[in-house]
Amino acid sequence: SGLESTNTIAGLIRFTGTNANNYVCFGTSDKSTCTNNTDKYMYRIIGINSSNQLKLIKKEALSSSMWYTEHTENITWPNSRLYTAINGSSFLENSTYMPSGWSNKIASVNWRYGDISTQDASASYLYSIEGEWSDTVKAKISIMYMHDYYYAYEPGGENCFENYTLCKSSWIHISNCDSNSSSSSEWTMSRYGSKNGAYYAWYIMSSGDVDRVYLNSYYKIRPTFFLNSSVSYISGTGTLADPIIIN
Repeated sequence: SGLESTNTIAGLIRFTGTNANNYVCFGTSDKSTCTNNTDKYMYRIIGINSSNQLKLIKKEALSSSMWYTEHTENITWPNSRLYTAINGSSFLENSTYMPSGWSNKIASVNWRYGDISTQDASASYLYSIEGEWSDTVKAKISIMYMHDYYYAYEPGGENCFENYTLCKSSWIHISNCDSNSSSSSEWTMSRYGSKNGAYYAWYIMSSGDVDRVYLNSYYKIRPTFFLNSSVSYISGTGTLADPIIIN
């Protein structure tokens, strides 16, 4: 239910469209605790890989943070402030979001990282670059790639860059926060690289557009991770009122 595309797209069977029933509780197995504390425990499924691992993204963002503290330093993802924060005290080691034992349900995977020079391209083009970056870092937590954002609107992911209001209407956009919080801009893990001695990363604007910005800018962050394949389904239809409960 809610899985509008049944094809494997860019390595995942992906949830696409404007309204996907892909809500999952993580951090609690009690439905009422989850639905009453969506800022802590509610996640959404980006997709499922060939190893039956679910890729989740936090439904509501953490507080704003800098990608890195300086915009004049050549800092890649594993050395960024965001990487350190979400794999440490801001999220993975924070009992507010990660109660005892729950971090063991998260898989440690190789995240590709690198630079991409444009946002004005189809999702498939973005994935052809982001999905082929040769540099990797093994970690539990990341944030979304640009192609994740573009693909969330439609299976082909071809039209978002031509009309960003389409992307904004997709389930993944932070302005669709069901708690009715205000629209906010958020980081991706994809870096632009450098121009005139300054370094930039890509971020998703509250308007739905994607643009580059200095590394030391402040934007929201939504942790993203894969569940271990041993995690199993308990109950739930995937709606906001009846989210999926896992073991």
